[in-house]
Amino acid sequence: MKHITRVLFFIFIFQFQNCGIKEFPDSLQSTKTIEIKRDFLKGDSPEFIIEIIDTINLEVPGNPPLTSIQDLAFSQDFFVLLDRRQGLLKFENNGNFLGKIGGNGEGPDEYTMPYAIHLNEKENVVFVADWQKMTVISYNLEGEFNSASNKLPGHPISFYKDNDTLLVVQETLNGTKEKPRQVLISSIEPKTLEVENWERPLYGFHSDYTNIHPIPRIISRVGNVPLFYMPIIRGDISSHSDTDTIFRKQEGRLTPEYLLNFIGFDNTLQLGMRQVVMSNSHAFLRIVYDNTSYFIVIDLESNRPLIHLRKLFDQAMTDEMIPKPFKGNVYYSILRDKQNALEKNPLIVMYRLTFARN
Repeated sequence: MKHITRVLFFIFIFQFQNCGIKEFPDSLQSTKTIEIKRDFLKGDSPEFIIEIIDTINLEVPGNPPLTSIQDLAFSQDFFVLLDRRQGLLKFENNGNFLGKIGGNGEGPDEYTMPYAIHLNEKENVVFVADWQKMTVISYNLEGEFNSASNKLPGHPISFYKDNDTLLVVQETLNGTKEKPRQVLISSIEPKTLEVENWERPLYGFHSDYTNIHPIPRIISRVGNVPLFYMPIIRGDISSHSDTDTIFRKQEGRLTPEYLLNFIGFDNTLQLGMRQVVMSNSHAFLRIVYDNTSYFIVIDLESNRPLIHLRKLFDQAMTDEMIPKPFKGNVYYSILRDKQNALEKNPLIVMYRLTFARN
């Protein structure tokens, strides 16, 4: 693994905030290798079956125009949606607009660059990660401001619920080869928004990734095992590498679970991971090679790529269309009208996917 020695991981034990920093041991090897071959991306792909469960039409009279859906969170009777231009919006499950939550601005009760949301319906609250302000803001589900956290050590890019603990994934702003940027994971008290691991995050690691936040979902639970994808960019010829790693949390530290081994790629061309969504036994990846995007599905049980998705619902793949976990083995995608993509609001499609394993 060409660049593994450059990646230092500082691992913190969940139960003890004041434990010392542990350097990630270079000698650890992933027990499972997934080979992604260039010929696989270029060749034909097996068929897959889509079973549509439900659709939500957001093109309802009176609904605000949606430009790019950043994040979604579903409840029993409604869902909240984060749009890059409109901000945080609440809808009925039939697609009717209920109202805006919070608003864009510089005030303490407003968000400047909302990037991710987390819904806690039991506590009647929704959390917004403000990348620009480096804070977490909470609102009740009637749209009223509750509170805001103190400034975080990094820019928040996503949330992850680990049992009763709410984790906030952050990135530092700048990085160089001599001092790489960092990804930090802190826990936050949901009611007070007190950052419990401000000076010493639960986890922290260096990354050569020059722009991490297009990959917000670096933490996921596959089965009962939390998995962490640690992005390593291959953004220029000098930083080309042929491997990435997915880790698991084990006894208070991160250990390699899957080695993604890229085979047959020209090391004079750009190669990079731009999206990762993990759910149950599958991982959905967007790989960019030679300025072309490839969407592939990996079977984490058989440790191999299954198919590459050039189209979904007879449309060319986009980041909004990458299957995202909804409930159980049901996924959802954002589907836009091919003819009026910029003029009409999209559909939310819930469906099951069945993949050929032969």
